[in-house]
Amino acid sequence: MNRPRPSRLALTTAVASVAVAYLAVGPAQAERSGRNGVVVSFNARVSPKVLPRNRLAPVTLSLTGSVLGAEGGTRPRLDRLELAFGARGGLDVAGLPTCPRSSLRNATRRQALARCRSALVGRGSIVAEVPLAPDRPLRARARALAFNARKGGRRAIWVHAYSASPPVSFVLPFTVHVLRRGSGLQLEAPVGSTLGRWPRLRSFQITLGRRYRSHGQRHSYLSGSCPLPPRLHSLSVPVAHATYNFSPAPAIGMTIFRACRVRD
Repeated sequence: MNRPRPSRLALTTAVASVAVAYLAVGPAQAERSGRNGVVVSFNARVSPKVLPRNRLAPVTLSLTGSVLGAEGGTRPRLDRLELAFGARGGLDVAGLPTCPRSSLRNATRRQALARCRSALVGRGSIVAEVPLAPDRPLRARARALAFNARKGGRRAIWVHAYSASPPVSFVLPFTVHVLRRGSGLQLEAPVGSTLGRWPRLRSFQITLGRRYRSHGQRHSYLSGSCPLPPRLHSLSVPVAHATYNFSPAPAIGMTIFRACRVRD
């Protein structure tokens, strides 16, 4: 797997000048992009909407996206998904348990929670389909759970997806990379090899965030701030970036800009 490329986060000079240690927020409007018969969408939303200027505060991050075939064509095969977002100093897993991937293989949602609830860091949904026929694909709507994990000594997130009808259970392994100079985090998952030859990813929605206690101390899985200069209370900044890597089509990248708003 390629090393993460911080330039994909498209950090602007204006953002760098205020030493972005942020997770910013704004209106929830998805961006769309198309190329070579592929149309993708991506959106990012952070709560709360207003953040402190000079300290980190607990936040939750919601990421959504979709993959379509242009003009109703066959949905392309997504090979790898990369999700990057600004979180300088904002990821805290101190004392947070990890979930072994083996505990989630072929597990139902109830079994996954029973085995790894202590490592839970997010929830969401994933829709996948098998193109048995262009006008009648077999579609699976799976509820998803995200768990804190380790993969080869590196931080990771297991996204466990389960659908009762049709019966589907799989685990998307997201590796967590810290971008250059701690400017953010990048998550990478081998979607194609995880789903197999025929299933295609249609859409995803995942919300990450958790407050917990460890050794008597309060922690937040994700934290953010809005460190704008004095007298400046709002600025549009890049919040998150998604790269959809298709096989054999080229990659499509999208950056979401939102307003960083200060709570003094």
